[in-house]
Amino acid sequence: MQRLEARWFIDVYENSPDMKPILLEHAKLDFNMVQAVHQQDLKHASSWWKGTGLGEKLAFVRARPMEGFLWTVGGVFEPQYGHFRRILSQVGALITVIDDIYDVYSTLDEVELFTEAVTRWDINEMDKLPDYMKICFLALYNSINEIAFDSLKEEELHITPYLKKAWADLCKSYLLEAKWYHSGYTPSLQEYLDNAWVSISAPLLLVHAYFAVPNHITKEASECILDYPNIVKWSSDYKTCR
Repeated sequence: MQRLEARWFIDVYENSPDMKPILLEHAKLDFNMVQAVHQQDLKHASSWWKGTGLGEKLAFVRARPMEGFLWTVGGVFEPQYGHFRRILSQVGALITVIDDIYDVYSTLDEVELFTEAVTRWDINEMDKLPDYMKICFLALYNSINEIAFDSLKEEELHITPYLKKAWADLCKSYLLEAKWYHSGYTPSLQEYLDNAWVSISAPLLLVHAYFAVPNHITKEASECILDYPNIVKWSSDYKTCR
């Protein structure tokens, strides 16, 4: 990660015989200023995570808001991209929780209900879910709708259809893996890869990232995301194969 390496280089440069004091001072100021921005982003992620109650109510899930935040810093560290880091930190934490629900705790019938609720993106579907799933679904529903609301308010972009489809696709891929597991079925390599490029969560992350950074977004480009262009699929395939 660039900023951690920058800190190491500052220490090395400080002891260099040809060190220029003004350059060293500027490097330290830059590092401290950017770190202060990152700390504010982390406070936001931590506050959001605590507010969801997911870590307290769902004791079986991995509580990893810090890990998700560090992933965003590794992706985009520049101070002006705080909006990206805050959104992707939330998305990463939600992915981890939902992954644990499908893989660790739930029955097949329960994850089928959860998948249907996410696909419909209907708050009324909550009534069909077991209690422990209700808090997860509502945290997902409220967080993603809030992201979409901010986009509509600030950028006049209606992105709810793109975000909810990405979550529905992820849950469907998780459901297929759950069906394989519960039935004792071993998929072929090609079957596995055809599903894993979605279940690895890269398409979902890339869709959210697309709307989380300042850029000139058109309706045509946004519609293209719905079908996952090759650049998304190839990135996901690479992540899967690693």
